[in-house]
Amino acid sequence: MRKTTIMDKKSIILGLIRLMLLLLWVPVAVDKLWDLQGFHSTLLRQPIPEWWAGILFWLLPLLELLTAVLIAWRKNRRRIHQGMWLSTLLMLGFTLFILFGVLGWYEKRPCGCGSVISGLSWEDHLWFNAVFLIVSIIGIWFTRTRSGRRLPYRKPLRLFFKRVVGARRLLGGSWLHAMRFPRKFALFRRRA
Repeated sequence: MRKTTIMDKKSIILGLIRLMLLLLWVPVAVDKLWDLQGFHSTLLRQPIPEWWAGILFWLLPLLELLTAVLIAWRKNRRRIHQGMWLSTLLMLGFTLFILFGVLGWYEKRPCGCGSVISGLSWEDHLWFNAVFLIVSIIGIWFTRTRSGRRLPYRKPLRLFFKRVVGARRLLGGSWLHAMRFPRKFALFRRRA
């Protein structure tokens, strides 16, 4: 009974994490896709090379939308885990970008953020990003596989060696006789 309550608590926490990240990524991606020209002009004002703006112009909204889709994926822990990783990588990049601005590494500090967080100062924005970075990392931890990584060929390989070793013991160690295949796999079938 105790194990089910722990699992219930973990699923509730994971549900809250997924909801928080969806409430972050969906509006951000939709806001950028809704006003692509405005987003492009904002990227051109950022302290990044101009050729990056042409790439990030499409890449960022699509990655944010992909993150939201993966996190919202139903009953597929692997897809949700991939979404958590993508969310963590995006938040790490955004957090480092804001951190460098707070440390004064840029000559100018225009904020290209939209929606609710556009009114935040750079220091507040750094805290906001740090919180969501931690939430994404916790999401990775909650969606990781419990039993470790199992190789897909492990069971057939184990059965193969079990059959070979078992046949070798019965037949006195001869490798020729160790591999007994059913007749349907024989190259030359016996004639009746």
